[in-house]
Amino acid sequence: MKTPIHIAAGIVFDQSESVFITKRLAHQTYAGYWEFPGGKVELGETSESALSRELFEELDIRVRELQHYLTVDYYDAGKKLVLDFFLILSYLGYPKGAEGQLGKWVPIEQLTDENSTFVFPNANREVIWKLALDKESIWRR
Repeated sequence: MKTPIHIAAGIVFDQSESVFITKRLAHQTYAGYWEFPGGKVELGETSESALSRELFEELDIRVRELQHYLTVDYYDAGKKLVLDFFLILSYLGYPKGAEGQLGKWVPIEQLTDENSTFVFPNANREVIWKLALDKESIWRR
């Protein structure tokens, strides 16, 4: 099997129990799907440093504090993906789609609603349900 593709993604949340999600651009895999912002971990990077770089590039925020939340191993079209999800506990700036992508603050309940218009790649399903279960403890931080 090929080397896994390692991805770091950030869960940016606010005091109103919402998370900031972005919509993938037309030229990207899973174009039009929603996602937790982040990207590939490059050679020589840690997940944390890759995520800090990606969130600055994608959202124009500077991560001050983050905490590992969940690792998901996912197989897609013969590729193994390893997704490290982090809670973004503190940052400077205000999140926006800095690369032209749409970004929105969305309550977690809207992501787990079966009638939701926010469609994520299947690799995100586990983290979305975990966020819904852990919602109260996350927002009490």
